Amino acid sequence: MNWTRWLPLRFIIRRAARSQGFLDPIELLARLRSFAQPSEVGEPVELLRAGAIFHARGLINSKIIQHNLDWIWPYWIVRQYDPADDSFLPRAFSISHINLTNRNWTALGYPDCDQLPLVDPRGMLTPFFDGWSLDCWLLTEDGDTLLPSKTISAEQIQKMEDTLSIMTRTGHEGLTINTEASVELEHGVPMCRLSRFWLMRTQ
Repeated sequence: MNWTRWLPLRFIIRRAARSQGFLDPIELLARLRSFAQPSEVGEPVELLRAGAIFHARGLINSKIIQHNLDWIWPYWIVRQYDPADDSFLPRAFSISHINLTNRNWTALGYPDCDQLPLVDPRGMLTPFFDGWSLDCWLLTEDGDTLLPSKTISAEQIQKMEDTLSIMTRTGHEGLTINTEASVELEHGVPMCRLSRFWLMRTQ
C-alpha cells in the first residue's frame, strides 16, 4: 500500500507542514510527477530516506560551520567556504551545506570485510562509515602550527606491498606531518591502523 494514500497520515503531514509555513510535501510530489512520463512505480523510498538524512546533516552543518569558521575544519570545508578558492560555492540561498566539491576520498578495505575506511586528500581518516574521523595537527613550543586541512598542497601515495595503505605527507614552513592509514589482519580480525606516524622540523 502506498503510504501517501493513508488519509490520517496525509492529514498529519499536511497540517504539520502548513503550521510551519512549508508547502504541502505530498501535493508537491504529485505536481513533480505530472512533469514526467507516467510510471508504474514512484520514487524509491530508500532514495528519499537517504536524501533526507543527507540534507538533515547539511542543515546541522549550516547552523554550525557558518558561525565558527575560525575552528579547525576538514579539508572540504576549508576549501568550499573560502571565497578565494576554486572550490568555493556561494551559499547564501542554500538550505543545507554539504560537501559538493571535494568528495575525492580514497577508500581502504579488506577482502570479505564490510567496513570501508576513508582517507581524505589531507590524510584525515574515517575508520567507520558515517562515523567520527581522526585528524593530526602539529603545534610547536614556539607557537608554530601545521594544520593539514589548511595546507595548499600535499603528497599522497598508495602503497600495495604487504597490505593496501595510503601515505599522506603535508608540510608548511619547515614543519612536516607524515601519516599512513591501512587495514591489516590482526588475530584473524581486520583492523584499521593509523601507523608510521612521525613529526619533524626540516632545516
